[in-house]
Amino acid sequence: MTGPRIRLLVVDDSNFVRIALRMMLEPASDIEIVGEARNGAEALRLSRKLKPHVVAMDLNMPIMDGIEAVQAIVAEKGPPCIMVSSETSEGAAATIWALEIGAVDFVCKNSPFITFDMVSIERQLTEKVRHWGRWRMALTGEIAPGSSPAAPVPDLPASRSVARGHCPDLIVVGVSTGGPVALAELLGGLGPLPCPLVVAQHMPAGFTAGFAASLARTLGRPVVEGGGGAALDPGAVTILRGGCDWTVRRSSSGRFCLNAADPAATIYHPSADRLFHSAAEAAESPVAVVLTGMGEDGSAGAAAFAERGFPVLVQDPATCAVDGMPKAAIRAALATEVLPVAGIARKLNHLCTFT
Repeated sequence: MTGPRIRLLVVDDSNFVRIALRMMLEPASDIEIVGEARNGAEALRLSRKLKPHVVAMDLNMPIMDGIEAVQAIVAEKGPPCIMVSSETSEGAAATIWALEIGAVDFVCKNSPFITFDMVSIERQLTEKVRHWGRWRMALTGEIAPGSSPAAPVPDLPASRSVARGHCPDLIVVGVSTGGPVALAELLGGLGPLPCPLVVAQHMPAGFTAGFAASLARTLGRPVVEGGGGAALDPGAVTILRGGCDWTVRRSSSGRFCLNAADPAATIYHPSADRLFHSAAEAAESPVAVVLTGMGEDGSAGAAAFAERGFPVLVQDPATCAVDGMPKAAIRAALATEVLPVAGIARKLNHLCTFT
């Protein structure tokens, strides 16, 4: 390969996990593991000495844990930290806290000796190390900003505008990397809702209940995890249960409910595309929102909204932690409006109070 390699620091108190992560990433010719640490204190010291572009950080470690280490690295404006966390209630809660204090992303590991899913973790970790490594290298001037090839983002077509009087009966949100911060801002800026709001946040199954509880505590408004058969009440905010896909249907009583769907052939769940497609079919005046995230999830579902003339509000890529999902929707000319998160909240408030 040509050009500088992405320097990665691996931090985990388990020798097995460190070896496994090295084996996963060694085939990537553009990534170089420059150091390994067994605890947060070592990680902080090696981060200062080796100046990696990315840190893969464990949570539970002796001397200094991953939370403390992330806080210290963020305070020093050091490299982005990707949490490599366990799918337990404690691991999920700690991971969400790490994201709230400055970790950029996470990859979930199960028991390191029993169900260490090498294929899934390898795909996700390699993709995320590459993204954040290139981001850091652009920030430090080692590569030119935007040097990764990307299709241009076209101007919005004038014909895609929100119809007057479009008071939503359902709001659906697709979000991935950067979601905890973006969702807190979006939901915190919303007034009372006349309809259900459903969020497809890419997370494993064990994470979304704790994430919903964290949002509820932070915002002081009801936020719940929802799964199969759950009714969606007006004004309620529902985070789809992680690790699988869900669709919305309207019951015989006229209320919206959640149905489990066969998982899409992707590595990220819940699928925003599946949620959006079903919402466009089940609701009479839905609104779709595409927020920060890696990949293109949400674009195919947003197309179903565009076909029916329903609004698609997209986060301004310049304000995203990762702009993949919003840019994909914009390139496909599916966005009715492109706004920062606060602007999306104001637009939803306007639509919900329109008389």
